[in-house]
Amino acid sequence: MADFKLSDGIKKFFLAGVGAAAITVEKGQEIIGELVKKGELTVEQGKELNKDLQRSFKESMNERGVDIDELTQKISKMSTDELAKIKEQIASAQDLIAERLKKAEDNVVDAADVVEEAAEDAAVAAEVKAEEAKEAAEEIAEAACKKAVDACDKAEEICDKAEEKVEEIKEAAKEASEE
Repeated sequence: MADFKLSDGIKKFFLAGVGAAAITVEKGQEIIGELVKKGELTVEQGKELNKDLQRSFKESMNERGVDIDELTQKISKMSTDELAKIKEQIASAQDLIAERLKKAEDNVVDAADVVEEAAEDAAVAAEVKAEEAKEAAEEIAEAACKKAVDACDKAEEICDKAEEKVEEIKEAAKEASEE
């Protein structure tokens, strides 16, 4: 590179950053395009989001100390070989990022599967506990009903005995009044 001298490490870091930013812009544009196709966004909203995305990219690069206009000028001065090397490095960085994103996505899918499995297990456990609680409640209600029936039977016995005693007392009173 003519007047764009950086050490290899810094250059790779810089190129990875530019590549990542480029991927972000490209993916953002793809998503916006898909939303417009699906009718979830109007073409005008898509254009506005695209402008916002480009503005955000430019601001982000400026925050990192990269002047996009200066970078554009330097890139325009590069030879075809230099540009090809940078494109290779960017492609390599994009592949690495895509690979890492895929691994992260796989990890998220695996984690979601674990969570789903745990939720299913919890639902089964809750169902079992609910059934156990229902059975226990039925047993308690049955026992309470049995005790209530027993109490009614005892009360009926007591009432029958009381009626017998009342009859006995009436007869004794009748006999006493006749004497």
